[in-house]
Amino acid sequence: MTKTQSFGGAALLALAVTALAGCVTPASNQNQNTENQNSLVENQNSTAGATQTDSGQAATGQSANEQSVFDPAKIYTVSGHPEWPPIMWREGEKIVGAGPQLVEKIAQDLGFKVESKYAGLWDEVQKKAKSGEVNMLAAAYKTSERETYMDYSDAFTTDPIAIFVKKGKKFNYAKWDNLIGKKGIATVGDSYGQEFDDYIKAKLTVERVNTVDEAFRALENNKADYFIYSLYGGEKVLNEKKMKEKFEVLSKYLAEENFYITVSKKSPLTKFLPQINSLIKKYKEDGTIEKLIKENKQKSIGN
Repeated sequence: MTKTQSFGGAALLALAVTALAGCVTPASNQNQNTENQNSLVENQNSTAGATQTDSGQAATGQSANEQSVFDPAKIYTVSGHPEWPPIMWREGEKIVGAGPQLVEKIAQDLGFKVESKYAGLWDEVQKKAKSGEVNMLAAAYKTSERETYMDYSDAFTTDPIAIFVKKGKKFNYAKWDNLIGKKGIATVGDSYGQEFDDYIKAKLTVERVNTVDEAFRALENNKADYFIYSLYGGEKVLNEKKMKEKFEVLSKYLAEENFYITVSKKSPLTKFLPQINSLIKKYKEDGTIEKLIKENKQKSIGN
């Protein structure tokens, strides 16, 4: 009886150990399961991240790749300086002038659509060209800073930059050095060619204001000795404000700079630059550009 009980207890103990062994996962299997679980979590996180990126692109509009794809059905935005006739100036919510008209003519020839819009003061317009919100500028001077975010066409015309002074306050001016020691004024965002822009920073005292009206008021109130600006743009303002008798222009221009059409580097229209240059050459040779400038000069300035 005692032997029988001992055998039965041993058998039961053996069965229990066997059963327990069957319930315990070996260490190698536990590690594998942990790795599989980690892999699953990583895949879930990756999927979630991709979903967030996609939703972010949806929220902000087109992706960078989509923005760079040309769409012939899209209307691309052109803008420019709001006070630089006869090449470009503001009328309501549009930028008009010889520059926008030339761009519109070229776009029609090449099969894409543009609309010329007022996009703010000149420095604001350039920021929008940098971001890609504005696709093209109807005209701009060339500077190294602007070339970092815009591609330039060939030059299509030149533009005289004048030195305006208060009546009776003329001074001898033959070279840039004659401006040293005097108080100058200019408008925000304007360039006068890379060489003179660098000269201003190195040697001159020039205050920047937002509008041409502010600049002329500073001259009138003897807060500045001279105002650097487009000859035709300044004449337009003085004609409109009936202030021609209060100011005069020094006989020698500060400079005569080239005007170019520019395309934002973020715009798909950059691919058209070779054709744009070919059409600029054609329209310079056949007199189209000269005619546009003459007509807009008469319209904006009256001479």
